[in-house]
Amino acid sequence: MGGGGFTGKFENLCSYTHTNQDDAILFPNQPGASAHLHDYVSNPAADANSTAASLRAGTTNCVNNLDFASYWAPTLYSGTTAVHTASDTIYYLTNGKKNVQPYPFGFKEIAGNARATNPSQAQNILWGCSTTAPTLPEAPNCASGEQLHVRVNFADCWDGVHLDSPDHVSHVAYSTKNVCPAGFPVPIPMLSILFKYPTANGAVLKTSAGMGTYSMHADFFNAWDVKELQHMVTMCLDAGKDCGRPTGVQ
Repeated sequence: MGGGGFTGKFENLCSYTHTNQDDAILFPNQPGASAHLHDYVSNPAADANSTAASLRAGTTNCVNNLDFASYWAPTLYSGTTAVHTASDTIYYLTNGKKNVQPYPFGFKEIAGNARATNPSQAQNILWGCSTTAPTLPEAPNCASGEQLHVRVNFADCWDGVHLDSPDHVSHVAYSTKNVCPAGFPVPIPMLSILFKYPTANGAVLKTSAGMGTYSMHADFFNAWDVKELQHMVTMCLDAGKDCGRPTGVQ
């Protein structure tokens, strides 16, 4: 998690809410238009018609209950049986950068490649088991009693202008050696989602987006309470502090 240099992080703990074939980023206001099913985390109101305002007006099952953002990923299958994510850890990291800025309300971002069919195409996706750090490009078989984990790492630099882009990735970029590239001057948190699945048999799984697990990916639609997100970024990321797991916010 995160690069060298300036370090700080905070976490949230969220859970699976529902599954549908919607995608408010790729196919807004088009229910059922996605080519594959998604598992949603955090906000049970998320669907094709979601806006930042509608998500913020909804509810959340996250421990920090001011996180109304929606996070989603393709449903996993073992044969014809769906294997839904259970509980998940949402990391927000400096990734070695200073002066990190919070995401603007309504910011959208995707990570991974839904069309990936080999390791070279499966970028920023790392698989592993519950007793090891995720390092693998595809899902392994874990030991009996372990759970399958996958980490999805999102871009951490923003162009400072667009909340989204036509391909949903061109408004963001990944930093290199703690530095944002030209054209993406605003350092934002590196969102890193650890999805946890109640199965040990990763080698038999496939995502709803394609054969195997190279096509794992995830989406983020920001609807955090604005003051709370700013507070967490200032207190944890910009202070270089590991704030650990939340105890809840009332």
